[in-house]
Amino acid sequence: MSHHEEDFKDTSSFIHLAMILVAIVAMPLLPMVMGWFTMLR
Repeated sequence: MSHHEEDFKDTSSFIHLAMILVAIVAMPLLPMVMGWFTMLR
């Protein structure tokens, strides 16, 4: 039972880390994408 709780905690923390990584990668890319859209127009 305790092993199952540890697995659940690991998966939830992994999802949290993945969301943070996506945010860190997306933050610098957003202005670049917006600049491309304005240039294409």
